[in-house]
Amino acid sequence: MQSPSRLGFGVSGPLGRSWFSEEKAAAIIGAAYKGGVRHFDTAPFYGSAQERLGRALNSLGARDVFISTKTGTRRDGGSLVKDFSERAIRNDVERSLADLNRAKLDLLYLHGPSLAQMDAARPIIEKLKGEGLIKAAGVCGDGAPLTRAIESGFDAVMTIYNVVNRDSAAAIADAARRGLMTIAIGPLVDGLVGPGPIPPRSLSDIWRIARSAARRRYDRRALAAARRALGSQDPAGKALSFVLANPSIDIVMTTTTKERHLVSSLAAAARPADPAFHQRIIEMLLTGEAAAPS
Repeated sequence: MQSPSRLGFGVSGPLGRSWFSEEKAAAIIGAAYKGGVRHFDTAPFYGSAQERLGRALNSLGARDVFISTKTGTRRDGGSLVKDFSERAIRNDVERSLADLNRAKLDLLYLHGPSLAQMDAARPIIEKLKGEGLIKAAGVCGDGAPLTRAIESGFDAVMTIYNVVNRDSAAAIADAARRGLMTIAIGPLVDGLVGPGPIPPRSLSDIWRIARSAARRRYDRRALAAARRALGSQDPAGKALSFVLANPSIDIVMTTTTKERHLVSSLAAAARPADPAFHQRIIEMLLTGEAAAPS
């Protein structure tokens, strides 16, 4: 299904936490749907996010949506562990079908598998397809597993792509050439491309800041180059437009707990893609990264 908007909406993070009300989660999901979003992403290990997404879409009568979910990660006490066994995958699929009130899943991702885990899970995925429980299968990851997924016949890939991390650019282009659905995540760089730190005003803000600090996945030099390239006027909108301007990307997945941020993202997605803007920013980024002190 082609979404009216190339913007997808991820229901995860605070949207699945007990301290964030389901009423607020349903409101932001509803605003995304009414704004033209038809591609939603979630997972059974995102707290209550998947159940909340299912209930919100049902209350809207929204059947014209494409929903992706994931398998391969589960909670064991306070930790997340990998489990790509047939039992674990089937449990995830059954739970997702129930949570989302669906007879068949549109797209099931293997979430961050190693090469060995991907190879072991592949026959299970094909079996589930044959049983009519999933329509399509993909891999969420990067590096060698992403390359293997593209070359081995998966239907979709999900990977990070933004103004700072463009490591998967060639893989995304290859996937698009081969006809896979391509989904970019992390387009707003964890909110790190703005002019400076903004004091947290809610538990959601604190959660976002803590997660970004824990990940520490962005190089300071690359971040500085991105800030210079985007400028101080609406850097988040420009960062999103940069990703949307990549013609090899089908859906750009974002998420937020704030409707004003969603409105800004929808506006960026509604503007015509500008490949020249994309190339200009890349040139500025490369120049800035090379010039910045290490």
